[in-house]
Amino acid sequence: MTHASHALHHSHPDRAKHGQAPEHHAELEEVLDLDARLGASVLSQAMDDAVQALATEPREIVDLGAGTGTGTVALAHRFGRARVHSIDASVGMLDRVREAAREAGVAERVQPHLADLDGEWTADLPDGIDMAWAALSLHHVEDPPRLLRQLFESLRPGGVLVVIEMTGETSYEPADLGTRRARLGNRIVDTLAARGYPVTADWTDALTSAGFAPVRRRETSVTASTETRDGSRYLEVQLAFNRALLAEGMDSDDLDAVDEVITQLGGGYSPLAVASGRVIWVAVRPDVAA
Repeated sequence: MTHASHALHHSHPDRAKHGQAPEHHAELEEVLDLDARLGASVLSQAMDDAVQALATEPREIVDLGAGTGTGTVALAHRFGRARVHSIDASVGMLDRVREAAREAGVAERVQPHLADLDGEWTADLPDGIDMAWAALSLHHVEDPPRLLRQLFESLRPGGVLVVIEMTGETSYEPADLGTRRARLGNRIVDTLAARGYPVTADWTDALTSAGFAPVRRRETSVTASTETRDGSRYLEVQLAFNRALLAEGMDSDDLDAVDEVITQLGGGYSPLAVASGRVIWVAVRPDVAA
């Protein structure tokens, strides 16, 4: 796995062995929810790619590191005959999954599983999973090759694994975030990257080594803008969430400018957008009968 430059920090405390303090959970959950809503087109594209790779409609789907449940609900809506097994290591997150599934009217087809992806998470799953989904979660496990082998064995021949990760491509518009501090956005990205946030990964070789073939890779992006309420709130919460990290590497003038932007975003006065890269992999367990 590699670290790359990116302005968005999505470290998930309940998918990692060591998380952040509990007071950060609410902020993080909101960022995750907003990211998923703003990235709906990426989720849709990934599901389209999965459909093209599958020979039949999926009936059993696994959502690895389900988080707040946005992906689980999207999968249940898209694949109306499927049961979605939502796996997370946090009781609180699984409660959010249940709530989201109830609100979306798909609770009867969502089955939460409390499990650690570095443990024996496959124990309660049915044989022959049709599709596995890992959106911004795979990089949190301690032994990715082991997890990929488990996924390969859990999928039926012809089954599909979808992985979504961030890339190192992030840009703010305007580049000074409206502060007249030239290239402030670049310094935000670089400061977070120097502290390893967020973690990004390229899984192409690892997926191939695990036995998947073909492995298809697509690059895309997510844009958050103050032109929408969700986009404005996302920019505000994301900058506020990363404020402590930025304080470790930015000078006081830059930090004052960041604080000004956060305040303006909260008041709805700052025209701003951020574009961040994503990668989608669709990996197939070869069908021996093919």
